[in-house]
Amino acid sequence: MGIGRTIRNEGFVGRLELFNRGESMEIYNDRIKRIRELMRERNVECLFAAPPSNIFYLTGVKTTLDERLQLAVLLQEGPLFLIMPEMYKEVASTLGDGFCLLTWSDHQNPMELVLRACGSIRGCAAVDPKLWAGHLLILMETLKGCTFVNGGEILGRARSIKDEEELRLLKRAGELVDEVMVEVVREINVGMTERELADFIERKIKEKGAEDVSFKPIVASGPNSSMPHHIPGNRKIEKGDFVVLDFGAVLEGYFSDITRTFFMGKAGNEERKIYRVVMEANEAGYRAAACGAFCGDVDRAAREVIERAGYGQFFIHRTGHGIGLECHEEPYIVEGSYIPLEKGMVFSVEPGIYIPQKIWRSN
Repeated sequence: MGIGRTIRNEGFVGRLELFNRGESMEIYNDRIKRIRELMRERNVECLFAAPPSNIFYLTGVKTTLDERLQLAVLLQEGPLFLIMPEMYKEVASTLGDGFCLLTWSDHQNPMELVLRACGSIRGCAAVDPKLWAGHLLILMETLKGCTFVNGGEILGRARSIKDEEELRLLKRAGELVDEVMVEVVREINVGMTERELADFIERKIKEKGAEDVSFKPIVASGPNSSMPHHIPGNRKIEKGDFVVLDFGAVLEGYFSDITRTFFMGKAGNEERKIYRVVMEANEAGYRAAACGAFCGDVDRAAREVIERAGYGQFFIHRTGHGIGLECHEEPYIVEGSYIPLEKGMVFSVEPGIYIPQKIWRSN
């Protein structure tokens, strides 16, 4: 199916990034085929995918998220419909066979295009959980004959199994932050503020070619180290501090995530014990991560080490999470999960001990 190209002179509003421009569309056809198989298993007639990550996963097109409706519509048969604001019309030149681009102007109602793509479906429609609530409410009003369900299981299941190209990009993104960590070890020093070190990390990540950071770097020093998602501030790093660093890089759409803990000065017996317990918990989780094991098995293996050491109440989050087109995605390594691990899954194993208001003193 051919799609015409339109050249416009009004100027391009927003931002469009096209990755894999010269790449074969076969990789996207395989992903669509896998998602359709999951749709049929669950008797889902139509799936709505939202930007940025799931539209990118299905088409290779990454857009800037704003209030305008952007939607990929996938039925069990036929082409994938990509409904986009008219400013994205040029994207048609990147779409291969089996894709159909429908664009709308700001004065038009995009739901007319949704109806064109969906026809008169009356069955089960699965919705990307990342679709804005406002768009979903209008979608539900437009397709009154449909039963709407959470499409996160289908999309998350498909994306949790990485193909060879995804594994290659994830490996590169991980190697990049490993290189940055080497420079951080040389840079970190008593007297630096958390914010200064966080700015250094972000600058180095971008200097090494990343398109962005996975999230704003976390630098948590001293008493702040008990807060896993601490926002770096003006506190100066002191001798005797534990310093927790958590950061990642985005490379061609794929994320990495690394956490390391340092002690400023010579650690005492208690500090060494806590560090050793966390390291042993990490190793136990790593050993438990095997094809066929459940995600909850990995969490339990790591958590038991910390509980036996008497610090169970201070392990206040799940053991890990999947990493891919988002920093946190399926599979989630959490207690009680019976999702089996499979070849191609990529996830973190990151147990921790967080003792509030603890002040450490260097020997």
